[in-house]
Amino acid sequence: MGQVINGVDFGQVAKNAIAEAKIAAANATIWNSLNDIIKNITDSLKADVQVIAKRKLSGEFNEKDAAIFMEDQKIVARMRIRSIAVVGMQLAEDIWNAIAKVFRTAIQTALGWTVI
Repeated sequence: MGQVINGVDFGQVAKNAIAEAKIAAANATIWNSLNDIIKNITDSLKADVQVIAKRKLSGEFNEKDAAIFMEDQKIVARMRIRSIAVVGMQLAEDIWNAIAKVFRTAIQTALGWTVI
């Protein structure tokens, strides 16, 4: 079982995001090059959601703060995906969007905010 926030299991969310990223990669060779990086990105996103949830609860973050925090994480994730030589900018964006779509829905459900 993964990290659960307000009934949303972010361990399962990460698994679903990885599955969507694999579909977006659309190529077994590319996926094999990216698999570990994508797993690391989804693990980071799980941790980021925990940080946002804690800061929301303490009043340190409002929705805009959380969105800015996640925008920084998006930049890092896209750079990491593009670090694989066979991944171009558009494919990196497609893979990130596949991951983000799964996390966006889960974060909206868990926190009531649109931050990614």
